[in-house]
This record gives sequence, C-alpha cells and structure tokens, in this order.
Amino acid sequence: MKSKISQKKIWIISLISIFCFSSCEEIDSLNKDIDAAIDDMLGITALSEDLNKTSSNYNIITDIVINNKLVSSSETKMTLPTSVSVSYTKKRYTLTGSRWDIVTNSYSGTISKSMFNKTSNVVKIVVQNNTPSLSVNNVAVSIGSGTGGTGGTGGSGTTTGETKLIDVDVTGSAYQLKVVPFTVPSGVKSMTVKTNEPTNNYRNLADLFVRRGAAPIVAGPKPPTYLPKYTWTADYISHTPNREIKSCTILNPPSGTWYAGLYGFNSDFQSRLTVTITK
Repeated sequence: MKSKISQKKIWIISLISIFCFSSCEEIDSLNKDIDAAIDDMLGITALSEDLNKTSSNYNIITDIVINNKLVSSSETKMTLPTSVSVSYTKKRYTLTGSRWDIVTNSYSGTISKSMFNKTSNVVKIVVQNNTPSLSVNNVAVSIGSGTGGTGGTGGSGTTTGETKLIDVDVTGSAYQLKVVPFTVPSGVKSMTVKTNEPTNNYRNLADLFVRRGAAPIVAGPKPPTYLPKYTWTADYISHTPNREIKSCTILNPPSGTWYAGLYGFNSDFQSRLTVTITK
C-alpha cells in the first residue's frame, strides 16, 4: 500500500515538474520575442533646410513619409522592412509683385534598411538651388526625380490639386493669443496649417497652435515675474525659431471645426496664416 502511494506521489511531482518546465520555456520564448520586437523598433526624426531661402523665393518640404508613417522633427518609432519606402513634397514659393507662384513636386522611392542604425536616425532633406537632396545619418541617398505641377495664388487662390480654406493676415501683441476658426470638409487627405512672411513688412514671430473642436489654450511667461511656465493645450504645434515658417501638416484630418492659434511669445507679430487641404 505504501509503495503505491509513493508511486502516485512521484508521478504527480513529475507532472508538476514537466508543466513548470514547459511553462517557463514558453514564458522565456515570449520574453525573447518581445525583446526582439523592441530591438527592431528604430527611432527616426525628419529635418529639412533651404540653403537659398529669401523673403521672396523659398522652398518648404512637407509630408515626409517613411514606411507609410508621417515623420517630423519629433522622433517616431517604427519597425522597418528590408526596403524602406520614402516620399515627400517640395513646394517652391516665388513672389512676383503681389502674387505668389507655387511649384509643387512630389518625390518617392526606397532606401535600404542598412542605411539605418539601432540608435537614433535622422533623415534630412536639404534644398539648394531649388533642388532637394536626401540623406540618412549624413549619408546621401538618391530616391529618384520629382513629379508635379505649377500653381499660383492671388488673395485666396489655389494650387494644383489643393484648396485654400484660409489666407489671412493675423496681427497680435506680445503674450496675446489670436485664434482663427475654420471648417474642414469630409474626405480630406492632407491639411497644412502654416504661417510665413510674404513681404518684408511682416514679422512672423508668433508660435502656431492647431486644435480640433475647441480653441487652443496657451499660457506663457509674462514680465515682471515671467510666470507661468510656457504651456499649451493643442493637437499640433510649431514653434520654430523667430521669423521662420511655422507649419503643421495633418494627414486625413477629421471633418468639423478646427482652430489655428497664434501666440506672441515675448513679441508683437504679424503673420500670413494659410490653411490648405488636398482631397
């Protein structure tokens, strides 16, 4: 009788041991899979620069898309395939009298995953003599020539394939938020909210805040205490150095009422605000 009980105990202990061993193996395998997936996630940021920019002739780069994800100066994490798709749009603005002529070109191609490393990666597009060149971590990459067309603006005009919802001058004082509402229709593929200086009389010194459904909320340091801390509630922001173009590009924006807010951080401002959509 004792022998049978001992055999049963040994059998139960063996089963428990096998179960624990199997479970530990599965957990260990799962942890390795998770670690591998995390290792495959690369950090990527995107920058652009126009080396020949003037007040009447300049280029801007928009919609930098890598592996089907919109990438900006904020780091984006993603897993890359062996062949990485890349696309972007270049717009050249030329002032002729009071009219802005706009040439839009789209570029697309692929980059080998070997161009990216396991730490941080910077994709940069530099425009010189109106010709863009792309680099990954300071190594030049060719992705082909651009395609596109020419358009122009005069007041609230349009460019090829685009519709301008807003084209207004916005003037404000230091520490003042000026808000401009606008309505976005359904079916929009891309929307760009931008401020710039169309002439030398403008001072594009305001930061740009964009929000859907409610006006942006901005609080900034004011003299003499220079409090409160600079904070905001907004869906998209652009606060590049003073007098540079501020731009927010939103893919597939939901329809409805949106708000663009310009805030004079420490300075009065006068900017040209435009909202352009592509269907």
